[in-house]
Amino acid sequence: MASGPVRLFDTHTHLDFSQFDRDREELLAELREQGIAAVNVGLDLDASRASLRLAEGHPHVLAACGFHPHEAKAFSPQAQEALEELLRRGAVAVGEIGLDYYRNLSPREAQLSAFRAQLQLAKKLDLPVILHYREAGEDFFRVLREEGPLRGVWHAFSGDAALARRALELGLHLGIGGPLTYRKNEPLRQAVTLVPLDRLLIETDAPFLPPEPFRGKRNDPLKLRLVALKLAELLGIPLEELAEATFENACRLFGVRPGF
Repeated sequence: MASGPVRLFDTHTHLDFSQFDRDREELLAELREQGIAAVNVGLDLDASRASLRLAEGHPHVLAACGFHPHEAKAFSPQAQEALEELLRRGAVAVGEIGLDYYRNLSPREAQLSAFRAQLQLAKKLDLPVILHYREAGEDFFRVLREEGPLRGVWHAFSGDAALARRALELGLHLGIGGPLTYRKNEPLRQAVTLVPLDRLLIETDAPFLPPEPFRGKRNDPLKLRLVALKLAELLGIPLEELAEATFENACRLFGVRPGF
């Protein structure tokens, strides 16, 4: 059994990234010791394969496989076939998928096509989705409405109350991470207080988006406790209650029971 005082579930990490090459196994061992489960999220076929390898060797790590909108230009019928094969090897979600019109690293039409195809694949395989959204306007909501209903999480949610309501209307969970602790993010702090507890998840997006006071440094799932503390404070509930609720929310959404 885990020795930590509370179980935590980091629903979005990238522990296959090179930032963890020097201490990956030590970190994974510490996460297991502290009772921290994690979903490692793929961005393309190579990262999805890496996620599956991590999950195969660590019972507290689960894998998601998908094409990030930045990588949508490489999505093809052949890539879709390969992705489906990977998903059938034990992935717990299709992701990370969505639209990103802020950086536009793939053409918008390619993003839209890959997004739709992967939403359809998730329905075919009865898997939840892990969604990425950045400045994609109504296209994001239109595609979700047209391809829904679906189960999933809006990863790295950092919007206001109005955006949170739209996510909830679509049946989504909200993934809350380090930005909740940032000084200028009051709209997000207000928004989370309006979200039912059973629709909240916590995440790190490691190695990105570290919470205060670690901004500018590498993020990792050990820092998830800081997100949980801030969220519990905002909701006016004990950390233990918040941790257990979000852990169980993740287990239900992904259909898993991590081992420690």
